[in-house]
Formats: sequence, structure tokens, C-alpha cells
Amino acid sequence: MTSQAGKVVVVGGYGAVGHATASMLAGWFPGRVVVAGRDPARAARAAEAIGGGTTWRQVDVTSAADRARLLADAALVVMAVERANVAVAQEAVRRGVHCVDVTASPQLLRPLTDLDRHAVRTGSTVVLSVGVAPGLTNLLADECLRELPAADTVELTLMLGTGDPHGRDSVRWIVEQAATASAGRTGAGADRPRRARVELPGVGRRTVFPFPFSDQHVLAARHGVRATTRMCLDSRVLTWTLFVGRSSGLFRLARRLRLNDLLVSALVGARVGADRFVVRASASASRGPAVTRAVVGRGTSQVTGAVAAVVARQVLTGGTGVPAGLPARLPAGVLHIDQLTGLPELVAELRRYGVTMELPSAIRR
Repeated sequence: MTSQAGKVVVVGGYGAVGHATASMLAGWFPGRVVVAGRDPARAARAAEAIGGGTTWRQVDVTSAADRARLLADAALVVMAVERANVAVAQEAVRRGVHCVDVTASPQLLRPLTDLDRHAVRTGSTVVLSVGVAPGLTNLLADECLRELPAADTVELTLMLGTGDPHGRDSVRWIVEQAATASAGRTGAGADRPRRARVELPGVGRRTVFPFPFSDQHVLAARHGVRATTRMCLDSRVLTWTLFVGRSSGLFRLARRLRLNDLLVSALVGARVGADRFVVRASASASRGPAVTRAVVGRGTSQVTGAVAAVVARQVLTGGTGVPAGLPARLPAGVLHIDQLTGLPELVAELRRYGVTMELPSAIRR
């Protein structure tokens, strides 16, 4: 199926991230967008609300037969949920269908990256590190490393707004990672990172805690640096609850008692803050000053979905409009977001969400 004629499928297109992705894509590719998911009622409602000729399909991506039917007439699939991601990408690559995946889980990086050779053979482009974290974090780090090529350490920070209507899948992912993941520094000379005090633009100094987003693994592997990602919530109370819960084993206990759904519901409903997010990156060498960059915006789920839509458009249009220094046409294979776009160009696309770059002078180190 050609990029000019095939369907643009958004798996999880009725969730917070997927709905934002499908809405933007429907404006650019009317009549081609398909909202897909397990719940037919939610998929139908989302397609109707999005308009622009958007259709819907019921699909269980854990079923091989469903995956085959879903991608039979597709040009590109966006994975806006974390469910059978590798299996979907494998089927997409087998058919020469492009794939954009918003997953943030480090354990999925290796099996997805291993598709590179097959994707090159079939002409499929698979894009990873798409969203806010990973995504904007990778691009910020890239900016810092370009300015300070001698850097051997990268520190990434994400502050999430608790007033943002995060989707259940996103909240569930955070709870599951808090319960199971061992958040360690990646790269040469790795050791276990600790919480830190970081200055965030417009917020002030905050305590941030290591968290296993995939961006730090990508940066360590590609640039040979020590990389750590930390996060906090805009609510100090919920931040400490989350990370004290992690260290005390509260989330592991909740999982054993099958109370995860109650815990996720409580966090989804805890609208005690604003919808503002902050992403910060800092690169440093063993000697000398650090280089720091930051981006602020509103609505993490909306912006993650918008980033996925922009990346999907880049893939479908063959990379037209990419900045200088990047290929005029996208190669087949597995890519990360910094191989498609630059930070200034992406921020310009996201200004409708209040996304702006902070000048270095405005960020205290």
C-alpha cells in the first residue's frame, strides 16, 4: 500500500494521546484516518467527534488475525497504546507499512530496534522516541550535545502536570514502572542515580527522582554518555507519594492484591495541579560549565499526540520540510525522532499547545 493511498491507522485512537494524534492527522489526510481499538463504542464516538471522514475499526492487536486485517490496507500505523507493540511493528514491517510508536518503555527498545534490517528490505520506516518523554527530551539533549560535544553526562528532567487529563494507559504505565522497574543510570561507568534538586523554568527548584523512560537508554547507546532521566509531578504531595510508594513497595503490594485499578483510578481523578509540563536537559563534561535547555507547554497527552501526528506526517510525505542537515527523504529502517526533525522546527508545530523553548539565560543551572 503506498503512502499516498493507504489508511493511516491510530491504535488507541480514542485515548488521550491517540485522539489528539488522530484529530491532527484527519486535518491533513481527510478520509484516510482510522481510529482502532478494542472498544467499538469508544472508537465509533471518537471517529464521529474527529470528523474529516475518519472511520473506526474494532481490533485486538494481541490477535495475529486482527493485526493482519488491520494493516492490510494501511500506509502507516501509529501505536498510541502499549499493547503488543512489537507484534504490530513486525506485521507492519512485513507488509512494508510505516510505523510510529509512542512507547516509553526501555524493554521494548531492543526488539523494536532489531527490526531495522527487515524494515530496510521492505521499505518500512519505523520511528521511535516520539512524544514528550521520550521525544522532546531526546531533542533537547541533542541540542545540548551539539553545543558541548565533549559532554560525557546528560541529565534529563520531566515535570508532569497533575491537572492534565492523562489517559488511564499513561497513568497505569507510570504505576507499573514505579512498581517493577529498577531505574538505573545508563552508559559507561553507570551507577545507581539518586534524586536531585533541579531548577525548572517558571517553577523553581524541585526534587526530582530517577525514572526509567527509554530516552536515557537511547542517548547512552547513540552518544556514549552517562544518561539519567528524572521526573516529578507539579504537586509536591503526589510526587512524594509516588516515589515513597515506590521505595516502600506500596505499588508492588497493590499489584499482588490486584488493587492496581483502584490506584490508577485514584491518580487519574487526582486533579490537584495544573496542566503545565516542563522538560529540561543538561549536558556536562567532567570539567567546565553545563549546557542546559528547556521546553515548557500545556497538556502532556495532547502534546505527545501532536508530536506523533507531526512525525507521521513527515513519514507519509517523505520527509518534506525537514530542516537543513537531515535527509530530504526518509530512509527505511528504524529511526529515532532526532533523525527526522530538529527541536526548533518541532516546537514551531506545537505552539498551539503553548509549547515554547526557554532561553538558556532564563534557566538557572
